[in-house]
Amino acid sequence: MRAVITFHAIDDGPPPLSFPPQLFRRLVAALRAHDIPILGLGELLKPGARGVALTFDDGMTSLAQNAAPVLKDFDAPAHLFLTTATAGGDNRWPGQPASAPLYQMMSWPQIEALPAAGVMIEAHTATHPDLRKLSDGQVEAEMEDADLTISARLGRAPRFFAYPYGYHDARIRKLAGRRYEACVTTELRYVGEDARADAIPRLDSHYLRHTDLTGDLAGPAARAYLEVRRLMRRLRGRG
Repeated sequence: MRAVITFHAIDDGPPPLSFPPQLFRRLVAALRAHDIPILGLGELLKPGARGVALTFDDGMTSLAQNAAPVLKDFDAPAHLFLTTATAGGDNRWPGQPASAPLYQMMSWPQIEALPAAGVMIEAHTATHPDLRKLSDGQVEAEMEDADLTISARLGRAPRFFAYPYGYHDARIRKLAGRRYEACVTTELRYVGEDARADAIPRLDSHYLRHTDLTGDLAGPAARAYLEVRRLMRRLRGRG
């Protein structure tokens, strides 16, 4: 079993973007207790690998405040897909739905402290646009801006990329695939051996709020439940 799990905020705000801190600690503890390896994406995506990778999108302050201490306690690696232009601000980027909850974003000092807790900083564009609506040049500029900012701040170029809102098509995958080792989506699936490097699926943590389910993530009950949720998401047009 291989899976990439997606988180956004680790706080007591409204779902689906918020995941309670106490449940986050229980989830990581359950993975450890059931001997499910927690791996970095590079290790997880190697042929024959087994385990999960933990990923966070955007860069909410609660990652530094509530998630990083847990990750450090359990010596669990993770990745942050950072929207670089919002650092120190909030998530009201252009194109954000007005109904989206307001979140404070991490400052650069908070971001720069994350690697010490095992969190690697990856790319999620500069301003979080729907890339499908941009020209090739604009897409490249969004990625380049994010990459150069991360490299300058952290001394490390991002290896992985998350499509904003999970939106992508063949053109966007081609542009991203030339730049990054792998790109993750919001498709609710386990990572199969046939997974494309430019379209890696993830399991949204919103559906993993029961630690019994997390502990048996490789079992038939979890797989059946997540398949039902995947089909329901598709019916709602969410992929």
